[in-house]
Amino acid sequence: MDRNAVLREVKRKSIHVIPGVLAIPVVVWLGNPYASLIAAAFFLLYTAHEVVLRLGLNFTVPLASQTFMVMARDEELRGRYFTGTVYFWGCTLAIVALMEPHKAAAAVMVSSFGDAAAAIVGKALPYPRLPYNELKTLSGTLAMFAASLASCLLASIPLMPSLIVSLISALAESWTKKSVLDELTVPVTAALALWLLA
Repeated sequence: MDRNAVLREVKRKSIHVIPGVLAIPVVVWLGNPYASLIAAAFFLLYTAHEVVLRLGLNFTVPLASQTFMVMARDEELRGRYFTGTVYFWGCTLAIVALMEPHKAAAAVMVSSFGDAAAAIVGKALPYPRLPYNELKTLSGTLAMFAASLASCLLASIPLMPSLIVSLISALAESWTKKSVLDELTVPVTAALALWLLA
């Protein structure tokens, strides 16, 4: 185990879990249109930040520029892109705007907590590697499943749909080869599974 890599991942994912922490208070309790407006604001912030990065502009986007410096992986810092966050907030906006609040909160929490658990535990326990994706680990996939299950249950999704959604989401995360695409595959898979099953 690389202790520094684990601590770096914990630091990165400490921000990634914030939407999950706020999902029930904002999406379920506050409700629409407020939840959609909040998600839209973050989507616009991170989209503007992505444009600034891609064009190489010397401009600070409030909140987005600061979180980029904490959350970005080395390749994102070098390549000046943060596309995964744009994907995350775009998916979150669609989920919050279109889905029933408890299902929407569950999907956001699966994406937020599940992905964080997979990344941190995968760094802490880097073996065994998955035979179909050597970038991912069995420990990370099991952590993703457990965090997703807890998320669904906390969002008042019944047990059997929660189990199935968590399994499908964990498999989607484990199959995704590029880390930036996790922010698309996981929320979309979780949302579709919740829409169909819960």
